[in-house]
Amino acid sequence: MSAARTLSGRAGVQVRVGIPVTGGQLVAAARGRQYPVLFSANAFARTYPRQHERAGGFRQFTLPDPSQFDGLDAALDSAGFVAAARYGDYRWTVEDYYKLVAAYPWAWHAAMDYCVEEEVARDRPMRLLRIAATAHMLGQCNTEARRRGLALPMPVLQGWQPDEYRLCADWLPVIEWPALVGLGSVCRRSVHGPDGILAILDAIDRILPAHVRLHLFGVKSEALAILKNHPRVHSVDSMAWDFAARRARPTGRTMKFRIEQMQEWTERQRSVADQRGPGRGLQGALFDPCDFGGLAEREAAVLEALAFGYAELVMSGDVAYSDAIWHARRDAVGVIALYRSGADPDEYDEIFPGMAEKMRAHNEE
Repeated sequence: MSAARTLSGRAGVQVRVGIPVTGGQLVAAARGRQYPVLFSANAFARTYPRQHERAGGFRQFTLPDPSQFDGLDAALDSAGFVAAARYGDYRWTVEDYYKLVAAYPWAWHAAMDYCVEEEVARDRPMRLLRIAATAHMLGQCNTEARRRGLALPMPVLQGWQPDEYRLCADWLPVIEWPALVGLGSVCRRSVHGPDGILAILDAIDRILPAHVRLHLFGVKSEALAILKNHPRVHSVDSMAWDFAARRARPTGRTMKFRIEQMQEWTERQRSVADQRGPGRGLQGALFDPCDFGGLAEREAAVLEALAFGYAELVMSGDVAYSDAIWHARRDAVGVIALYRSGADPDEYDEIFPGMAEKMRAHNEE
C-alpha cells in the first residue's frame, strides 16, 4: 500500500509512524517502505555538554540531513507533552522551533501547544490556563511562520472534557480553519464515556466547518479499530512499536530487531485502519484543595472564575503562562479568604481587577 492511498478520500485512516531518531537505519527503512512518519521536535534537540555552565540546557536543534530525508513523507510535532512531563515547559523558543520547521518541507508541522493529560493538569483551572496558552502560542507560531514565508502550523485543539475542546476552538486565533487540525491529549484516553474520544469528536463536530478533518495524536490500536470510519478522522500517529520492542527485549535490541518491530506494527495498524487515552511546578493541579483545607463546590467555582481571568491575560500575551500559574495560586488564597468571610463581590477586584464581574457572569451560567 502506498502512502498516497490514505491522503485523500475515504480509503482509510492514515497511520504515521513515530520515529524516535533523526537518521540512520530506522529512517532509511521507513523511507524505503514509504511510511508516513512523525518526528518529535525533541528528537532534534541538543543540550550543552556536561562541563558547560549551562550543562543539560537546550542548545539548539540539529537539522534534518537532506541525504536521509529526501523524499520522506514526514510531519513534525512540537513535543508539548515531553516539554510538560520532563521539563515543566518548552525549553526552546518559537524562533528556535521555526529554524527546525524551515529546514525541511514537512507534510505539516504542529503549533506549539500545551497538553492537559491528567499527569500534567489535574484540575480544570490548570486546564483553562493551558488551553489559553495553547491559543496564545498558536498566534505566536502563526506570526513567525508568516515572517519566514512558511506554511502556517496545524492548530491543535486541547482539553479534557468535551466542552473544553469547544472552548479551545473558540479561543484559538483562527480566521479560516485549515483542512487538518490536531486533536491533543487523547493518547491514553478511552474511546467511550462522557470524556471519551467519541464524545469529544461529537462535540467538536458540531462547531468545526465540514471540510476540517483531524489528526489524533498517539491513538492506540484499540481506538483506531473503532475510529477508523469516523468522517472527521484523517490520521493518527503512534510510537507504540518502539515501546513494545523495549518490553519484548529490554536489552540486546539490534537495529534489525527494531526495524522488524516497526514494520510489523505499522502493517498491523494499516490493516486495522483499512478495515471498515510529576509534581506541581508548571503542571499538576492549579489549585490544590489541601491548601485550603478542602474546597466546597461553590469555592471551586470561584477559583475557576479566577482561572478564566488569567486565561484571558495569557491569550492576550499580557502575562506569560508560567507567570499566570504563580500569580493565580497566590491570588487564590486571598480570593478564598474573601469568599469565606462573606465579603462584598466588589472587594475581589482588589485582588484581581474584574474578578467581581467574572463571578457574576459565572453565577448566571
